Amino acid sequence: MIPRNRAGNWILVLLLCCVSSAQARSTSDDDELESLSRLAGRALLHSRAYRFLGELADGIGPRLTGSSEEAKAFEWALRTMEAIGLTKVHKEPWQLAHSWRRISARAELVSPFHLELSITSLGWTGSTRKGGIEAEVLAVDSDSLTDEVKKNASQWSGKILILAGRGAQHLGQVDYLSKLPPFLEAAQTAKALAVIVEDPRPGTMLPHTGPPSFSGVNALFTIPVLDMAAEHRKQIVRLLDRGQKVRVNLDVQNLLSRTPVESANIVGEVPGSEHPEQIVILGAHLDSWDLGTGALDDGFGIAAVLGAADAIIASGLKPRRTVRVVLFSGEEQGMLGSRAYVRSHQSEIPNLVCALALDWGHGPITGMPLAGHTEMSLPLKRFAEEVAGLATLKIDNSYLSYTDAYAFTLAGVPGIAFLQNSHDYSLFGHSAADTLDKVDPEILARDAALAAQAAFWIANQPTRVGKVFDALETARVLTQDKQRPSLEALGLWPF
Repeated sequence: MIPRNRAGNWILVLLLCCVSSAQARSTSDDDELESLSRLAGRALLHSRAYRFLGELADGIGPRLTGSSEEAKAFEWALRTMEAIGLTKVHKEPWQLAHSWRRISARAELVSPFHLELSITSLGWTGSTRKGGIEAEVLAVDSDSLTDEVKKNASQWSGKILILAGRGAQHLGQVDYLSKLPPFLEAAQTAKALAVIVEDPRPGTMLPHTGPPSFSGVNALFTIPVLDMAAEHRKQIVRLLDRGQKVRVNLDVQNLLSRTPVESANIVGEVPGSEHPEQIVILGAHLDSWDLGTGALDDGFGIAAVLGAADAIIASGLKPRRTVRVVLFSGEEQGMLGSRAYVRSHQSEIPNLVCALALDWGHGPITGMPLAGHTEMSLPLKRFAEEVAGLATLKIDNSYLSYTDAYAFTLAGVPGIAFLQNSHDYSLFGHSAADTLDKVDPEILARDAALAAQAAFWIANQPTRVGKVFDALETARVLTQDKQRPSLEALGLWPF
């Protein structure tokens, strides 16, 4: 529940906007607008979304894919979805090749002077020997990783490599990320002791974690792969650029399972009253990285989606089509859970109206990118007009790639990831600063209201909106919209 002294007046204004809008429309629109107003009222005046987020982020904490904490989150999600009143609540397991656990990471600059360094491991990467190592640091041109392997790999044995130069920002993030895995394999073969990557995110002494490869966690690296706070990494690069010898003491310990482990997607439904076989998916991802508590990435999305489902059920409204809530796992390692979901639901693909996902931080929803499905443009622009009293939504044919919605886009289904104005998301996400205190309960309630309205409105149209592309059309549209090069570079092109 949002405290009335903070949000009461704000909510009243929004509801009055909805009523005024309804009064200005024709009688034929009255039922639709009345339904949207009821959903806004439930989601804003009786929101439990912030409570859900507190239970997840502060009650369970970080939820690394394949971990015992993620398993606790599954149980919490099942209980919460049942309490909300969703039907057919269940777990759909899928197999993760290996689980991984962070133990510790410590680093200090030994020469030319002493300085404690802020570092963290990337996921599914290795350890130093017990007790740590001390070694010389060599700079590697991050704009020319392929050339560096050819020319300089023979010099890397027993060294710590630091990626330097103009970096990921100059090369382009996709190009950089596509070249990073083969470079890490070469560094491992050359018996380098560790690699410090170059991350384009802001500094303020926060290192960030992430996967070493976006093609999935089958790409494992026994070599330690580290992110370092931008200020410290730049300090080391400056010393090297001045021709000084740099030595670092490093102790990194991680734990990798020897056998596959189970992860899962959690599913529940608001059943359709006329066409229950036709499905609108509303999703977010339950897993998180483990430096913070995953309140923003993607606890916020989980809470908004559950808040949306809560509002739909509590409103008493019955959509014509089924709204299926799916809480995915393994998103952070390359959309593993949503890709597993698509594989296991192939027979249902023709009946998927669209897949909505919320996974872009903790800001207000500002748009619905169509990701190639321009046939959705006119219907969603009409929806945007209907909810103009609550938010200004941009509807265009852009892509919000590499969220769980994108896994459905690759399968031909309209995959629409809500765009959010989360201005500091790149700083906080994947870092120790991803915590509950960053979240504004009013923004969360409003996003939950919009998610409820969008899912219900799409599911309740008299005639089905959008269409599912076959493989040929999907490939054509992705190629036309210039998605193919990055998908191929990251090993995700599905055709």
